[in-house]
Order: sequence, then structure tokens, then C-alpha cells
Amino acid sequence: MVTESRSGVGGFWVQWQDVKEFGEKLSAYPIDPNAPLAEQWGYSENGEYEKILGVEIAPANARGGLKVRVEIADQDDPTDCVKTSFQTNYPDLAAFQLEIAQLMAGDIEEARLSGR
Repeated sequence: MVTESRSGVGGFWVQWQDVKEFGEKLSAYPIDPNAPLAEQWGYSENGEYEKILGVEIAPANARGGLKVRVEIADQDDPTDCVKTSFQTNYPDLAAFQLEIAQLMAGDIEEARLSGR
């Protein structure tokens, strides 16, 4: 993840079905402001849930702008994390959805959501 003011790199093992299902959710139009598209992955340890990756996509304005919130934590120390947000739009979200499908098919090695 790279924005003008922050950057972070991380990863976490996620079942491929979860990634595929997340990609399919991205076709929602319009996104309900009261039910943003959201997904998170993490693990439980000692009865406590530790979020490692999280993304939330919600409407930003009435003109089709979207606000994306992202959180990436260090798997070994989840308190060491980067949180940021950026703006995008429905066409870029559709392109990201297509890239996730291509990623899951093994046609490409990464999927990127472009921001504004």
C-alpha cells in the first residue's frame, strides 16, 4: 500500500476462497453508506483477535467517489501497523475486481486498487 503520506507492506495467509468472495463483493453498486464493503483477516491468540489485514470501502460523496480505509499490521506485533485511507471511484473498483479474478486464476501476480 502506498499513498502520498503513508506506505506499508504486509501479508497474511488467507484461504483463496475468502479472497475470491471478497472480489465478488466488489461488484456492489451503489455501495450502501450504511453497509460498506469490508473484510478483515487475522488470527486469535489467547482469546484475543488480532487483525492483520483490513479494508473498508464506502461512498465518499454523491458523485461516485469512494473512500477506502486500509490497515496492515505486522503479523508478529500487530501493534506495529499502518492505517491510511484514500479516494477511488467505481471504475477503478471494477478494474480491481477484475484483477482479483485474474490473480485467483493465476494469470497475474498482484491486484492493485488505484486511488485518486
